[in-house]
Amino acid sequence: MVLASVDPPEVQLGMNATWHLPFRWTSDPDGAQLAQPLDAWDTAASIFRPIVVVVAPDGREVFRELSRDFTDRTDDEPVLAAVEGLGLPALPPPEPWTPVGLTPSPSERAFQPRSFIPYFRAIRFNTKALSERMVDDTDRDQLVTEQRMAESFLAAFDEWRAEHPPEPS
Repeated sequence: MVLASVDPPEVQLGMNATWHLPFRWTSDPDGAQLAQPLDAWDTAASIFRPIVVVVAPDGREVFRELSRDFTDRTDDEPVLAAVEGLGLPALPPPEPWTPVGLTPSPSERAFQPRSFIPYFRAIRFNTKALSERMVDDTDRDQLVTEQRMAESFLAAFDEWRAEHPPEPS
């Protein structure tokens, strides 16, 4: 698994510490190394558009989904189905990413756990209201998809909170 962002490694490490992630990240500040070749660069915003690519050990691409914009995220199920379809043995969880000489530096822009519930509740609420006003089926479908994504994220966050209770004040 490769996670990539425009942020420098210190900020990526800060994100890992905030969200208890064990992953290593790739920093691609201008999108030239990874985002642009994957056609996942949002030129106007100078950020990655979320993309998930599953590649088989022989190099075949077995799954790809490029999000419409930064708010759009791939659902877990098709990704997991593609990975499971490869029939590979399970790997142990990765060790936490602790690079020598690198101090976590959380970004002001980074999404914090305390913001998660209000953010996705607002998305769920607003997309529900907007989808009822849409007259175009395509627009309505996009709003309903966004609403379902928010509901899925809220459910996943409930599980995450159960595993990562807040630090005592």
